[in-house]
Amino acid sequence: MTLEASVAERLNQDQLKRTIGLPGALGVTINQVIGGGIVSLTGVAIGITGGGTPWAYIIAVVTIIVVSIPYASIASALPAVGGTYTWPARVIHPRLGFINMWMALMQQCALSLYGLSAGIYLNTLSDFFNPVVVAVIIVSIFYVANLMGASFSSRAGVWLMALMIIGFSAFIVSGFAHIDWNTYPEPLPNGFTQLLSAAALLTFATMGSFGVAELGREMKNPARDIPISMIGGTLIVGLLYILIAVPAVGILPINEVADQPLSIVAEEIMPRGWWVFFILGGAMVAIISTLNAQLLWGSKGLLAAADDGWMPKAFGRVNARFGTPHWILTALFILGIIPAIAGLDISIIGTAASALVQVMLIIVLIVSLRMRYKLRDVYAHAQFRIPAWLHWTLTLVGTVTNLYQITLLTADFTGVVWIALASWLCVGALIAILRYPAVARILAAREEESNAPAKLTTNTVERTIT
Repeated sequence: MTLEASVAERLNQDQLKRTIGLPGALGVTINQVIGGGIVSLTGVAIGITGGGTPWAYIIAVVTIIVVSIPYASIASALPAVGGTYTWPARVIHPRLGFINMWMALMQQCALSLYGLSAGIYLNTLSDFFNPVVVAVIIVSIFYVANLMGASFSSRAGVWLMALMIIGFSAFIVSGFAHIDWNTYPEPLPNGFTQLLSAAALLTFATMGSFGVAELGREMKNPARDIPISMIGGTLIVGLLYILIAVPAVGILPINEVADQPLSIVAEEIMPRGWWVFFILGGAMVAIISTLNAQLLWGSKGLLAAADDGWMPKAFGRVNARFGTPHWILTALFILGIIPAIAGLDISIIGTAASALVQVMLIIVLIVSLRMRYKLRDVYAHAQFRIPAWLHWTLTLVGTVTNLYQITLLTADFTGVVWIALASWLCVGALIAILRYPAVARILAAREEESNAPAKLTTNTVERTIT
């Protein structure tokens, strides 16, 4: 056994099992992208741009793909556990990696939001369903599913994906049959600027493909499958969204569907049985499948950070039987049910988390560009490479786009949101300051012991990246 291998064996992340193939990766992406946004934000977009909503979705999908290409490029070159932590930590500085992971971690606080949203949809069918009880049950079910392994969770995601697509397809088929094309609303009733504003809003409903890049060490062929699932999954969901938006604005008068959930149109065009199936198999499954996908990838940044010493190594311990970080998943489970049980206004957390995710994406874009020059040999062997001019262009466009999104988000921040955001960042900064000396010693000892080669190749990158 080589010295390098003996070092790798001490890492918790090295005990993860490679069980996710391309179908599972696509399932993670599609389930993460499709969420409550399509059901609720479509009505908001209609209120902004009316018949231009399908075009707004097209612009939103193109925007997300622009950001996804450089992201997929670094994921192909450096498939790793918790890329949001590992890439900035290795390419630029460990402190940056921790802060980036800390910003992404706040998104996990929204697990209660998904559970409560599912409970609200069930409550529309019957008052028997209490949203809080439903939230706790759903989060618990998918916590157990993720404890049983990435393979089990991703397979469950594939079935959820199939059920969800059937539900939304039923809406599309029924919707197109009811459209009167002679009276279809005009595409720019409020001007081109409002169309762009609606598209900016809808990027929140179309992003989500980035989570699959966190699973590099659990995928059978990450260098190939991450780019395919990120870009291909976004295209699949984007097409579905556009097809949903067409009848959403073409059935009822605009003033009846503006700022209303998609279920209003569904109830108008679908028989009762199919409407119930749409609520259960489309809207609700879209929400809980996002919850499942987020639990699957959300633990990986914490796992990588624990291996580097930012948290106790025991916190990142991986279950030998299932290959899952059970303590981290348990922490996320507790984090996910407390807001629902306590009745907290988690929309505050969700709003602040959305802004932090935009900052996180900007950091990853910059890291992807830095990587092609700092780790030239690694990037040269990546299965998914882009020319330098395109890399620079997409990074610039993606950064400007995300900055615009941050501006839109923070414009409506209340004082409470700013306090929540500042508090979260202060805690992360304090940990980064206090723990870094210990982290630096661990990383230095690991590098010295493993005699890391000066030249990285794709064959050695998964050993040296950790």
